[in-house]
Amino acid sequence: MAPYDASQDSVIEPTFGGLRMPSTATRLVPARPRSQVANHVHALTDRSLSFLVRQAHRAFVAGLAGRLFPHGVSVAEWAVLRRLWQQEGFTQVALADRMRVRKASLTSVLAGLERKGFVRRTRRGDDRRKYHLFLTKRGRDLKEELLPIGVAINRKAVAGVSPADAGLVVHLLEKVIANLEGP
Repeated sequence: MAPYDASQDSVIEPTFGGLRMPSTATRLVPARPRSQVANHVHALTDRSLSFLVRQAHRAFVAGLAGRLFPHGVSVAEWAVLRRLWQQEGFTQVALADRMRVRKASLTSVLAGLERKGFVRRTRRGDDRRKYHLFLTKRGRDLKEELLPIGVAINRKAVAGVSPADAGLVVHLLEKVIANLEGP
């Protein structure tokens, strides 16, 4: 048997129905134009939209987690604080809806924020079963400290990207989200 020759990888291109099959050999080929990213040829590769969005999300979370750690705040807590800095008084159900997460997944995050003294739960109105979420002074004061971290991560993400292209990415991702969450 002949030894493996990596130079042959770009020559051997398995096909399926006439289409080049994605393989590890594909990685040796220069990146294709972005207009082909959504093409079905990339559906199962590291060039698929879902894979790239997931990788971008992981990179954002890793960068954010590292910068939040010294402040004693997790990424999940950051997400709740960010929403409450915009508007307070949500019930847990309403907050979960706005954040597009399950109510149960917020339970431990809210308990941690309450334990740290950043959030308080208050009963309001006639329904004594519902708790509304409010920031404490300490939670409000974190905004000045932590918001610049989020801004810095976003700036780093778009370094070298024109404002027009960054705006287009935001617009397209909003469409993707609407498509996936819609009927």
